[in-house]
Amino acid sequence: MIPKSGLYSLLSIGAEKWPHQIALEQNEANITYHKLRENAESFSAFLSSIHSFKGHRVGILMPKSIDFIESIFALLHAEACYLPLDYEAPLERNLFIVEDAQLSALILPGEMEWESEGRTASVSIYKGRKIVFFEREPILLSPNLAFLLYTSGSTGQPKGVTFSQENALTFLQWCSKEFQPPEGSVFSSHAPMHFDLSVLDLYLCLQSGGKLILIDVATGKNPRALSHLIQEKKITHWYSTPTVLKLMVTFGKLDRCDHSSLQLVLFAGEVFPPEPLKKLTLLWPQARFYNLYGPTETNVCTYFAIPLPIPESTVHPFPIGKVCEPLKALLINEEEGSGELCISGSGVSPGYWQQAERNQYAFFEKYGATWYRTGDRVSRDAQGNFRYEGRIDRMVKKNGFRVELGEIENCLQLHNSVVDAASLAIYDKDYACHIIAVVHTLDHKEDTSDLRLWCQQRLPYYMIPDQFSFVEKVPKTSTDKTDYQTLKKLFA
Repeated sequence: MIPKSGLYSLLSIGAEKWPHQIALEQNEANITYHKLRENAESFSAFLSSIHSFKGHRVGILMPKSIDFIESIFALLHAEACYLPLDYEAPLERNLFIVEDAQLSALILPGEMEWESEGRTASVSIYKGRKIVFFEREPILLSPNLAFLLYTSGSTGQPKGVTFSQENALTFLQWCSKEFQPPEGSVFSSHAPMHFDLSVLDLYLCLQSGGKLILIDVATGKNPRALSHLIQEKKITHWYSTPTVLKLMVTFGKLDRCDHSSLQLVLFAGEVFPPEPLKKLTLLWPQARFYNLYGPTETNVCTYFAIPLPIPESTVHPFPIGKVCEPLKALLINEEEGSGELCISGSGVSPGYWQQAERNQYAFFEKYGATWYRTGDRVSRDAQGNFRYEGRIDRMVKKNGFRVELGEIENCLQLHNSVVDAASLAIYDKDYACHIIAVVHTLDHKEDTSDLRLWCQQRLPYYMIPDQFSFVEKVPKTSTDKTDYQTLKKLFA
């Protein structure tokens, strides 16, 4: 059972039950449950000797590593709210997040320098980690808030989503009941730590006395290396986006490796086309497969167990399924059998950090409960499963990451040579998302490399347009707004 006393207790209890079992492993390095708890509490004591971080937000900007996980549990032990940042993101984006979140401190690799943009800061070193302490008047949060994740924002800047201990524990309670991982399971950690998929990887693994295999960025992008990793580490529980699994099916030479250890394969973040999914289930016939769905604000809120074997006649993607208990679902603005999916319950985020206007729109009261508007349009099939029909706004999912097209436009429009810009998402026959930037420049110069570099310096890699198209004028509606319908017809 999942304890009610908070996320840190998952490690604390694990260290009592399985002190000498390996908790984390990366390449040739590993650490036991006992040692992980000991290191986390030592780091927590070091931080507390400098400042009380109870209710403060502290960022972690490091590559995925054992040190990273130790830092998470040190902050949870100190009753701080941790914020994992994207180590691969441009500096400008991370600078914005550090200031927007009003971090009290930032944990970095020891060799990394940090420019605090004129803000007074002091630096301490702890076992190869650098801690930058910012001198600011903090906005204190309830210690019940466990972590903060930043996602793409429709206003042109990323926005922070807050998560309480209760949110995470509600989710883990459902995961434990539905998946029932046996003691000693071996979990993959493919998702970046700033991505919500990592919550299941880390905490469900430790709750079950499992071993978490930390996968670095380079390995995570190499389907052949991932295939060998599953065999070498005897991974039993896999969780990633469909994009990763599709690449493994196509390029991973899965039939040349022994993957008989796999018991459970979870995927989320985007549509999984039926054909590669069929191939994967045939290659891994002993495993159970689940389609998980949910925006960052809810983590996973619906699920669908893939029926095996998949009939050859299957040509449409599987449903996103039924609601994860104890959450509730509601459809609003229903038209022609579909409506916007709204979710309520203890697994739903309390709201966005310092975004009162956005919170007022995204959360509403009805039937004595607070509901979150997902922005996704769904319908119900004859079995009562929800089917994903698309977005009602301009947010898309690419490789599982949430991308606000408006943020890309905002970035492009800051370029000196850009008069106007629009971005749109086009989906191919395999439901893969391709982002096109439509650009009107001052001198009509078609310099793709310059604009691509501009985006690379300001946006995470998954938001960089796949294609730049230069036009004499971005089409407008009668009210002088970008005419996205015309654009879609041009690039369909």
